[in-house]
Amino acid sequence: MELKVNKYQTKLTDELKESLPKEVYDELLEYISTVQFIQNLIAPEDIRGFAKDRPKETEFYNDGRIQVDITKPHILEDMDFFRERAIFFEKNGKYTNIPPNSNPKSEFADFWKQELYKWKHGMVRESDGEWIPGYLYFYWNYSPIWLVISKEGSKQGDRVKKFPKPWSGDYLFFHYLDQCRCNGKHGKNLKSRGVGMSFKNAAMSPRNMFVYPGAGNVNFHLANEKSYLQGDKGLFGKILEVLDHVAETTPLAKSRLIDGKKEMIIQLGFQDEYGVRKGLLSSVHAISLKDNPDKARGARGVFCHYEEDGIFDNLEKAWNVNRPGFEDGGVAVGLMLAAGTGGVEGGSFEGSEKLFYKPSAYNIYGVPNVFDKNADGTNECGHFWGAYLNRNGCYEEINGESDVIKALVEILLERYKVKYSSSDPNAITQKKAELPITPQEAVMKTEGTLFPVADLKEYLSSISHKKESFLAEHYVGELLLDPNGNVIWKPSSDLYPLRSYAMSEGSKSGCLEIFEMPRKNANGDIPFGRYIAGIDPIDADSGSSLFSIFVMDTFTDRIVAEYTGRPRLAVDAYEISLRVLKFYNAQANYEKNLKGLFSYFDSKNALNYLCDTPQILRDMEMTKATNLYGNLAKGTHANKDVNKWGRLLQAQWMLTKHTSDEDDARLNMHMLRSLPYIEECIAWNSDGNFDRVSAMGMLFVLREDKVKRTISAKANQDKKIDNISNDKFFNKNFDNKKRNSY
Repeated sequence: MELKVNKYQTKLTDELKESLPKEVYDELLEYISTVQFIQNLIAPEDIRGFAKDRPKETEFYNDGRIQVDITKPHILEDMDFFRERAIFFEKNGKYTNIPPNSNPKSEFADFWKQELYKWKHGMVRESDGEWIPGYLYFYWNYSPIWLVISKEGSKQGDRVKKFPKPWSGDYLFFHYLDQCRCNGKHGKNLKSRGVGMSFKNAAMSPRNMFVYPGAGNVNFHLANEKSYLQGDKGLFGKILEVLDHVAETTPLAKSRLIDGKKEMIIQLGFQDEYGVRKGLLSSVHAISLKDNPDKARGARGVFCHYEEDGIFDNLEKAWNVNRPGFEDGGVAVGLMLAAGTGGVEGGSFEGSEKLFYKPSAYNIYGVPNVFDKNADGTNECGHFWGAYLNRNGCYEEINGESDVIKALVEILLERYKVKYSSSDPNAITQKKAELPITPQEAVMKTEGTLFPVADLKEYLSSISHKKESFLAEHYVGELLLDPNGNVIWKPSSDLYPLRSYAMSEGSKSGCLEIFEMPRKNANGDIPFGRYIAGIDPIDADSGSSLFSIFVMDTFTDRIVAEYTGRPRLAVDAYEISLRVLKFYNAQANYEKNLKGLFSYFDSKNALNYLCDTPQILRDMEMTKATNLYGNLAKGTHANKDVNKWGRLLQAQWMLTKHTSDEDDARLNMHMLRSLPYIEECIAWNSDGNFDRVSAMGMLFVLREDKVKRTISAKANQDKKIDNISNDKFFNKNFDNKKRNSY
């Protein structure tokens, strides 16, 4: 049955299905079926409705305006009604035919008073209650931008200076900002590349400078890099263009007390003959915060915008430093707006992601998250402008309604081509981040990581709506010793594992979390070698680093247990790890850069639980092949090459199918149970501290060493050694045919 959609959408027909690669069509259906906002946009007219079907706003306005739901938007109609001045100007080169007249009671003066009112309060259509906020009215009618105008019947286009088109994306974005102000909150926007957001942000300060006069009404535009602000292509250059347009085409104040292009400061007004400053006195300042998030501390005003917040060195600190100047008693008295573009060069998006997904922590106006896959709207987030909104050639020109399905098809085809034509492993991640369909894709790091960030984010997102039931399957508790010295499991409801990479204040001791209990053979024993482990140790009793150990079942190739934490004493962590290894009858590889773990195991006559330095490291010349003894003979000396290889092994394992069943599409990453480990992989960078990744790196080096030894054992068919290399389960998981060559 064909999916019912509104008239602006490309139909999901058999012809469309046959024209696309199966992978692309399947992805298209997945996004449509799992992203609620996409479903809302493509819904038929009788479900989406129109302005006339919306209830009237009564909480913040009483002039007949409708309530606007930006997560479940109605269909827009006759939006040129709100662009009358822009349309008139493009035809006549001026805003009105009314003759200029300096008399404040003249028709000319009254016309401009009405326009200023619309700049401030917006415009309402009485017939159906449709309306736009003041910011949007000013942007559509008084802020010419550079548009790409395609030639009819051709894919060629020209950049021309024109007024903005009536995009539905603009409508939703500016309504979000209006809702921020009405609710006494700030704003966070996350967007696709190429939606002209710099023009929108550049229009906001000039509008404020005219509707909010006074020296205290200051507008700030903050960026990490000056290049985003300076020059004709920078944000401040765009602000100048808008101010110049208003000065040249309207009778409004033209004089400037400060016109500092180099200093990036403009203040409207003039000095009288006595040197007294008069006029509007409102101003705009553009400031780079690189290496100094405190630079704008104490700033007070009506607007503070963070340009390309994804590359701020310390966005969170910069945001909190400036909040007091825009709040009174926790209520926003001015608007702060953080805006970020996916895939920006050099972006990390850690701060931007926090602001977007935890809006209440930063006094940001949150809306139901209907933008991510399988997000059911129970969690809040900021405003998201996906790449499927108002994509060039994929929207109706008159009212700006998007052909979401056509846009998705084009985006997914672009990804498909990059995936199978580019030799750059980060190319597909970059493409997804630049043209994101979900917020999770927009905040992906595109540089400096080996991990499949896009896939991990998608997996994490799929868990988020069922997190409670997901975690309920885990065993939480501790390992104790019975009177005979045997390690036994004791569940506990008083212990709490560290289930988030982002550490909060409080106890960091953590506890053992078991995903699968150890399995015994027919004799009731746990075969030595079935389970292996990796350890990232600590030496000191205090510090910020965490002790981390992971256990893997080599029969199933799954991670079955984790302890990550910082007990009061380092020896407590050593004892926990020893009990874990005894419980699973496992052997561990560990970072031997620190000596404490070895000494403790030696004192307990338990060195058999620590592996010898993996031979594969010597074969690959990652460690010195000398006569080793004591601590030097055990574990792995972690260096840059070893750590990078460990991360590569993790990434390769993640992207491998977890069974030999061809009908099962799940990868090993989809079997991961440790949410903070997934978060660490997503957040990984060369400067941070990622203890779980380090522990897993040790585990996978050991795993790789065992794989090589298994392969060597297979090569000698005449020697049948009674060890794990002959086990059918181990052989299935480490089949040489399924491995990449060294």
